[in-house]
Amino acid sequence: MRGRPALTAATLGVLLAGCYSGTSGFDPNALGDGPKRDPQAEGEDAGEDDGSDDDPAALCEDGPQVGVAPLRRLTRFEYDNTIRDLLGDDSRPAQSAFSPDESYGGYAANAVAPISKTQLDEYASAAEDLAATFVETGLGQYVDCPLADSACAAAFVADFGRRAFRRPLAPVEVDEYVALYEDARGAWDGATGFRLVVQAMLLSPNFLYHVETQPEGVPETEVVPVDAFALAARASYFVWASMPDDELLDAAAAGELDTAEGLEAQVRRMLDDERAADTIASFTRQWMHLEGLTDVVKDDQLFPQWGAALADSMEHEALAFADEVIRSGDGRLSTLLTASWTVGDDAVAEIYGVAAPQGGFGRLELPAQERAGLLTQAAFLTTNAHAAENSWVHRGKFVRENLLCQILPPPPIGVEVNDALDAGRLEDPNCSGCHLLMDPIGWAFDDYDPLGQFTDEGQPGEVRGSGIGEFADVPALAGSLAADPEVHDCVATQWFRYAARRADTAADRCALDDIKASFAESGQDVRELIVAVATSEALRYRKAAE
Repeated sequence: MRGRPALTAATLGVLLAGCYSGTSGFDPNALGDGPKRDPQAEGEDAGEDDGSDDDPAALCEDGPQVGVAPLRRLTRFEYDNTIRDLLGDDSRPAQSAFSPDESYGGYAANAVAPISKTQLDEYASAAEDLAATFVETGLGQYVDCPLADSACAAAFVADFGRRAFRRPLAPVEVDEYVALYEDARGAWDGATGFRLVVQAMLLSPNFLYHVETQPEGVPETEVVPVDAFALAARASYFVWASMPDDELLDAAAAGELDTAEGLEAQVRRMLDDERAADTIASFTRQWMHLEGLTDVVKDDQLFPQWGAALADSMEHEALAFADEVIRSGDGRLSTLLTASWTVGDDAVAEIYGVAAPQGGFGRLELPAQERAGLLTQAAFLTTNAHAAENSWVHRGKFVRENLLCQILPPPPIGVEVNDALDAGRLEDPNCSGCHLLMDPIGWAFDDYDPLGQFTDEGQPGEVRGSGIGEFADVPALAGSLAADPEVHDCVATQWFRYAARRADTAADRCALDDIKASFAESGQDVRELIVAVATSEALRYRKAAE
């Protein structure tokens, strides 16, 4: 039992009640490491023809078309970033103590599903601790009036609530939180009143969820503009992975986000902010499948250097490289895929066999015949390998699915996956369909051991990547991929999925076509891609249900 007044379990239930209205029909996938939905197997693919659009160009002229947007809770990363920006607290409780995020469309989304008792307890414990710390150390950033004054509390509720809920509070909401404050002040003191108000707000669906409302009287099946404050939140959680700042909320209040031009101006301002690094890191971590890097197991006899510290160095390198290219460099997809340099520390320099950087972390020049961008970085190669040997399948499958957006089915039931059995599986009609697509790509990675060290022991000769071209090694493969329009379109689609936190559907085709065209016109500048996604009809409009 904690030694301070707290909200009761019954109160928590009231605060979280009604979170799921208007969400029928959504199919959230399993928690954590459980089964993931296959959106494309369910027909959720922008390129799939359902027979309803004989003339796609005419369809795009009929007005905005968007896929259904599920109600979502904040991801752990979003929660921690929001707490940092709202409370000034960077303790990151969600990452350390919350249940794993759900994946939807390939990226963490927490699409609506009833909250479990465990999750409710996690939220409640975090809110209690965060509120107590905030009142003790951070309240001064909001309050410069007596804590026992109801007018002071009302001003705080309106100001803090606007930031916490990402919109102005209605008068009735202000009254309810002020009443909570007054009850606590009467029973204990003003500071306790402030603490319980903060705690209650951190447990509100308006804080925990990306809440978007339908205009009164408009069917949920109708496409409508996203209201200004919800649009500000969509933009900030896409570009910053965090809450809108006061300038963005003020722009929403002033109607500046009502036009694509006004929204674009804010998005470009946000991209210049350091917080944009969070989204680049989050996207790169998920797109490159690096979330489980620290859990990877390696043979400690073959790789005694492997451990948490080296895993952290590898991940830091991949994320810092992506940030350097996108925010400080030329921003080009081709640089991400073909650069013969990186940024890292002594540990990754040793993996690459190059001199350690000055100052412990910095730019590393790499042998161009061995290294080319993200696909030859240690984090990717380590994640997509076994404990003691490489995995052609995993590396080839990644290229097909994440760079070409081609979904490959799982192996037949009862088939043992073994990279050494390449000849048999290429001849077996039950296996060859997929392995002819994956294995030739995977063979190109054969010069890299399970830690990403270059060995020059791979299979000799030139191999053909089905549908990609001919390449003898990964630098050549990376060059082919960087020049491939199919890869350009796939990367645009991946950024769309990350922003929307759902799979693309046939209804998104028009918006996606515009995004892809903008990316092409920019010469595959990822910064311009982010702007195109943030200002697209897919983010400026919504549909609540089919």
